[in-house]
Amino acid sequence: MQSRPENMGVGQKLAMALLAGILCGPWALGSEEPGSVPLKIHRSDGRVAPYRAYPENVVKLLFPKGDALIGADESPEKSPTAPISILRKIQVVEVSDTDQRFNVTGVIVGDQLFIFDGVFADNDPATMSQLMRATASSPRGKEEALDVAKLYLALSHCRIADLDQIVAYKGDDSVEAGYPQHGQETPDLRGVAHSPEVVDERGTYIVDFYAHDAPGDPTKGVSHWRIVVGPNGLEARLSAHHDQFRPFYVRTDKQWTPPPGKVIFAQEIMGDGFTEDGARTDLQSWGSSDGPGLSRVHYYYKSHESAEKRMQDYLNKAVAIVETRPWLDSQGKSVGTETILIGTNDAKKSLYASFVGEDATTVLEVSCSSLGNLLRSMDRELPDWRH
Repeated sequence: MQSRPENMGVGQKLAMALLAGILCGPWALGSEEPGSVPLKIHRSDGRVAPYRAYPENVVKLLFPKGDALIGADESPEKSPTAPISILRKIQVVEVSDTDQRFNVTGVIVGDQLFIFDGVFADNDPATMSQLMRATASSPRGKEEALDVAKLYLALSHCRIADLDQIVAYKGDDSVEAGYPQHGQETPDLRGVAHSPEVVDERGTYIVDFYAHDAPGDPTKGVSHWRIVVGPNGLEARLSAHHDQFRPFYVRTDKQWTPPPGKVIFAQEIMGDGFTEDGARTDLQSWGSSDGPGLSRVHYYYKSHESAEKRMQDYLNKAVAIVETRPWLDSQGKSVGTETILIGTNDAKKSLYASFVGEDATTVLEVSCSSLGNLLRSMDRELPDWRH
């Protein structure tokens, strides 16, 4: 369904900003060495212990009071192909705030705690590198490099116990049955017959393989990963989630791939709707060339009070407020207030990032499972909240 002409307004200007994001360059949330911050960990048996928690910016955002809860040990199974050298030195736990509104993955090494979560995926490679140094786990061959890559995905994206379930092979039932593969139109994934593949570049390993997004849930599909593992850790994370990603406006019969180093966003679905509180909505879904896409909803009300109520509801339910500032139109004029926040899925307690803007009678929300991609879509950089 197409959006009605009268729906065009401030929200459509953000849609244009999303298109402008197509031209944005690479942006790194965690390019610097991650620092630590003190964090008191409360266990279920009443014990409280101080930890040095990484990365500093994420910990400060999620745990501003300096306290967190941890659950039971959730370390991956020590299967024959798992990175035993690392698993012997770590404890993987579920970490939540004191109100238990959300869960993220934590790795304990001595008095250090490393936080991983997909919403902060840009941070995770640097955090993984720090974890590898803390455990002296530099790979000494191709098999260990593959183990490190699988453990990285398990911590930052998959949240599964059995590392052997991550890699998808051509013989897997999920592939043969034709379940969704991100960016693939046929079940025969290009290159999957050679998954996994590791290339040794003078001690730096290029790990290339297809992985289940969520093993055991075939609806989540299969993604193509390329991860660089070096002597000092995960030096880079390159994802090729959408090998065949092709925005609808690209008019060519040739295979099209995103420009190197850039994330491409393309609108996939448009529609109109209505809400119980009386708003008319403009709904959009955007795909991206590196996996995490966008959900956009513009709420149109008949009064400022109704719009303000929805805006306050977003703010009251937010786990953290990243930034608040005036909402500007394309001419740079202030039309209201905007905020970037971290919210939570009440059912799964998983995190997501949202841009929420309010003007006189409308509220616009753009959400993504990756804070980095949310900001890339708007050609924005993250404010420095570490100080």
